[in-house]
Amino acid sequence: MAAHAGPSVARRRSGCARRGHRPGASHVAALLIVVALLACTSPATSPGATNARPSAAASPASATTTAPAAASPQALERLRVPYVAISASQLPAWVAEDSGVFAKYGLDVSLEYIPTGTTLVQTMVAGEAAFGIAGSEAPISASLAGADIVILAPTVDHLLFTIYAVPSVTDPSAMRGKRLAITRVGSSTDFAARQWLDTLGLRAGDDVALIQAGGQKEILASMQSNGADAGVLSSPTDVEARHLGYREIADLGKLPKPFYQSSLLATRKLINERPDLVRRFVQAIVEADSIIHLDKAAATRALAKYAQITDDEVLEATYESAVAVVPKVPLPTRDAIESAIELVALTNPEARNVDPTRFFDPRFVQELQDSGFIDSLYK
Repeated sequence: MAAHAGPSVARRRSGCARRGHRPGASHVAALLIVVALLACTSPATSPGATNARPSAAASPASATTTAPAAASPQALERLRVPYVAISASQLPAWVAEDSGVFAKYGLDVSLEYIPTGTTLVQTMVAGEAAFGIAGSEAPISASLAGADIVILAPTVDHLLFTIYAVPSVTDPSAMRGKRLAITRVGSSTDFAARQWLDTLGLRAGDDVALIQAGGQKEILASMQSNGADAGVLSSPTDVEARHLGYREIADLGKLPKPFYQSSLLATRKLINERPDLVRRFVQAIVEADSIIHLDKAAATRALAKYAQITDDEVLEATYESAVAVVPKVPLPTRDAIESAIELVALTNPEARNVDPTRFFDPRFVQELQDSGFIDSLYK
């Protein structure tokens, strides 16, 4: 039967109601009656079915019982998703949007840069954003203040920072008595700086002054204006620092403690009321992670677009720093959350006695791992 029912089909259906058996009719007439009756009982194909766009249901995991179902070919659901940094730590979300992965899972995502985690959390609590992407310390601080926000997955699972210093600081041992610039107290740069100084046997505030600059560009400006002797930098600002003649003296991705410099956040209310939406969003991020690892061209295209990188050297260095810390299985862990709690406790002592499990929900990534979906992305 054709995909559309024209006038002839309508007349045939009408005729089905009127026709009956006529004794003595020829075999040919009887055959025509049977054909007409079959036409009446055959369902017509919906016009929309022939034009439906392919969905993610064709992915290997969609056939399993535990993997989230991909979106049906219906209107995309619009979502506002803020993020807090113009850095490679945001690459999974950028790739998911630029490569059409969000749309594949039925999501029309508007990514929005909001400079601070506090403002991002306020946006989520107000119901103005379904998800957010920020450092792991932001949702912990917010939850302690009464906002029930949890971590669903890390977008990077190691620190993406390096320490750059002015030429007179030739190695880490020369940092005693110097000034180290961070973005702000209680941020991931603060955690990174303290952890690094601890490995050197130095104490933040006593042996090395921590200078709050405000942002990555501001850290570099502080070094240029003699306001700091070194800074905690992320890509692509670190490449700019190298071009200015500053020296890299430490790679903080090698610190022993795990820490989520950036993570995917959702409210507990959304998780309870819209678990299918959460599954689709997490699945999109996990698939974007695989693109970062397997399709360098797609990853660098998104990186250049959202970070506004035009220099090939900067783009290459930024991608290489990101691919090393974007996890293939972004399962949030207790150890990493405990590191974030340690950071929050610097400004909020109440954090020292809380249960880390209240701040993260690993079930959605766990489903994707258990179903075989994640493994299928890398075959």
